[in-house]
Amino acid sequence: MTARERNSALIEAIIADGTLRDAALVEAFRAVPRHLFIPETSAVTARGGTLSAEGNPDRWLAAVYTDNAIVTRLEGPEVPRQRGSRQGPATSCSSAPTVLARMLELADLANGQRVLEVGTGTGWNTALLTHRLGDRAVTSLEIDDRLLGAARRALHGTGMSPATHLADGHAGHPDGAPYDRIISVCGVRRVPEAWLEQLVEGGLIVCPWGLLESAGVLMRLERRAGGTTLGRFHGGVGFVALRTPESSPPPVRDAGQQPDEYRLTQEDPVSPLLTFASAFALSVMVPDWRMRRRWIGTGSGLWLCDRKGESWVRIYPYGTSWMVEQGGPRSIWDEFEDALELWGELGRPEPDRFGLAVDPDRGQRLWLDDPDGRSWPVGSPI
Repeated sequence: MTARERNSALIEAIIADGTLRDAALVEAFRAVPRHLFIPETSAVTARGGTLSAEGNPDRWLAAVYTDNAIVTRLEGPEVPRQRGSRQGPATSCSSAPTVLARMLELADLANGQRVLEVGTGTGWNTALLTHRLGDRAVTSLEIDDRLLGAARRALHGTGMSPATHLADGHAGHPDGAPYDRIISVCGVRRVPEAWLEQLVEGGLIVCPWGLLESAGVLMRLERRAGGTTLGRFHGGVGFVALRTPESSPPPVRDAGQQPDEYRLTQEDPVSPLLTFASAFALSVMVPDWRMRRRWIGTGSGLWLCDRKGESWVRIYPYGTSWMVEQGGPRSIWDEFEDALELWGELGRPEPDRFGLAVDPDRGQRLWLDDPDGRSWPVGSPI
């Protein structure tokens, strides 16, 4: 199949499943093929396979037009750290086509709007926005100069010239404010204050939200009269977290600390942390924690800790049981158990029953079912 045929087949599939509905967006996806924005070398598939248009052009093209993310930049010493949740070595990717379609549909785009995009990445989403709204309506920010250079070349190769800037997306772009829409393909845990300040009343923010890669959600917020910004979550999504040049927190790794407490359990303690709905609930109800898989001689376990690495939990198989060890001033595992009990009492709500509110007086908080009902404060970015 040719690139044109593969692009057409992918678009038809996204239309058929109901993800892509807006006629103007359908036209944009048809006019802006993905392969023009994917590196011909050094890209990596969602499963870790290396792609090369020169070495295996058919495999490269097939991967480009599969509905999966493609990693285009891996973490290195010259790459600024991620702001927010730890997402592993990927620091930039071309989002799965259905994810971009979902985001752009949620953004409710219309002629005459001005959009700030955070995370230029490959430039594909930038191109879709530009085709839909025009060069002068789109401003895009990228923190990585190598990525920005490649994206600019790809954009110019398609005849598009939106405003692109090398900048920390966390600060927005005040020179072009205010914006009708702020769209970020990078995930956040807290909505940056600058975004709120640069958004018009009635404007929308669409971006991934989450602490954990396994429990991210797509968020749409509306700025309302009186300064309140309110919105809901719309299904799960993987993401690369918003990055910043600031210094990084300690790594999420087992440093071999001796525990203050041992606990042997027959009940699987790992599953709630790796299952989407329960992991999301824990990320809402338990503040300040990070997680990574941990491999030891007895099998696969988990290591969890707070931002400073002072309080921690070590989980690993122990015969036919599980060993849970914890240490530090906080008893994080006890907090997890309490949160899981509460989640069960609340009816084990799925993520789409939660939403986010940003109030001038109450700060940022996650709410369940009703903005005026039960809520949890959103802590500092980790």
